[in-house]
Amino acid sequence: MNRNYSCLVLLLASPLAGADKDRLAWQGPDQPVYVITQNHYAEGFTPDGETARFSDLLAIEIYNPKARPANQDAHYDVGGRLSVFFGGEKQGQVRINKVAPLQCDSTVAIVAPEPSVRLAKDGMALATNAGGVIGHANHQRKATDQEKELAIHLAMSEFEKHGVLEKEERNVEVDQMLVTKIDQNEGELLIAYVHLKATGAFHEVFLVASLKGPKVETELARYHETKDIEDGTDSEDYRFVDQLDLDGDGIDEIVVEVTGYESEEFRILKRLNGAWGRVHVGGQGGC
Repeated sequence: MNRNYSCLVLLLASPLAGADKDRLAWQGPDQPVYVITQNHYAEGFTPDGETARFSDLLAIEIYNPKARPANQDAHYDVGGRLSVFFGGEKQGQVRINKVAPLQCDSTVAIVAPEPSVRLAKDGMALATNAGGVIGHANHQRKATDQEKELAIHLAMSEFEKHGVLEKEERNVEVDQMLVTKIDQNEGELLIAYVHLKATGAFHEVFLVASLKGPKVETELARYHETKDIEDGTDSEDYRFVDQLDLDGDGIDEIVVEVTGYESEEFRILKRLNGAWGRVHVGGQGGC
């Protein structure tokens, strides 16, 4: 399994102190939701046969309104099509060509995209045929140099809360950063995934902050420390996947990928009354 020790930090200034610990009541869409991604997990063989290849484009079910037994894999309709959204904007469709094992305990759909579906390198998108998901213009953009500096400052403030010395700022690396809107009636959000290596540990932070002119206000922060630098057995890396208004309330949920030691899952996060919370977890897999 491919791993990198980076951190996605959500900085939280609200009473809800951990989007991974608290779940909000949530009414999701009436059809399954999928993550569309190039296979970056594993390639090889399982007791059920050959896994997806690294060159394959995958659809991974991360939400289904119908419960299924814990030992039953997600169902993929071979020959069916899924509508793909990037940044909340509908791009086109992918066709499900086949189903294959992924890791040791899960299956995925191998899909073929229409020409209009174009993922950037290492990019991800969301897909669903839910009737209430309409989509909107894509407001995602690259962060400016000034916004990058602000994000690093916020990340270092979080690191210092956990005993990381200010002098370690020279080791800070930004693995992922973008600016977007989740509510068309509000301003932009800065989302960043920042990490640094200090003596004996990797320190990681996933941050979401609102941009207000030249200033930023932290909304959600998630910190993680990996002490097993050599093998990463205690790693828990975050990655922003994409955004989409899944429940039809006019405000996008965001999806993050959480990658641990030989495992992965996807979490849907939602902002409610200024507080971020986790509303669903799905797409678990691993060995």
